[in-house]
Amino acid sequence: MKAQHRHILFALVLIAGLFLINWLNSSSGIRPDISFTDIDGQQHSMNDYAGKPMLLTFWATDCPGCIQEMPDLIALHDQYAKQGLVMIEVAMAHDSLAHIKAMRDERNMPFIITWDHKSEMAMAFDNVRVTPTHFLIAPNGDIIMRKIGNISADYMHEKLQKMGLVKS
Repeated sequence: MKAQHRHILFALVLIAGLFLINWLNSSSGIRPDISFTDIDGQQHSMNDYAGKPMLLTFWATDCPGCIQEMPDLIALHDQYAKQGLVMIEVAMAHDSLAHIKAMRDERNMPFIITWDHKSEMAMAFDNVRVTPTHFLIAPNGDIIMRKIGNISADYMHEKLQKMGLVKS
């Protein structure tokens, strides 16, 4: 009888764990109304991009996964920016402005980049602590995807096409 209880308990823990993973990688509310300054000193507000699809990525210059997926993110920008996709890269607080700018220049990163040195954006997006973490936000402001870990280009093409964007 005890073995049966352990199996049931194991199954319940497994189901709860899978639910938690799915919840962390799924939609989670509405885009917060926050303002930020990019690494060149220009002011932005999330509301500036109302009506446009947005891919927001929390990353770090010392994150191997972030560096690995950067070519795919640049390609996504090149393919969808003309259709209105806004891409914002949020460098984590532990990074430095010098490292962020150096990486932007080295990798020719074309998107908006901000340094979240006070962790305000991370807190506004449900206390992001892991990089990379991606948020896909619909034009109406709904967060339709929260993905922790690397994303593939094919996965993002599928998500963006469901939003009405066409790969160019």
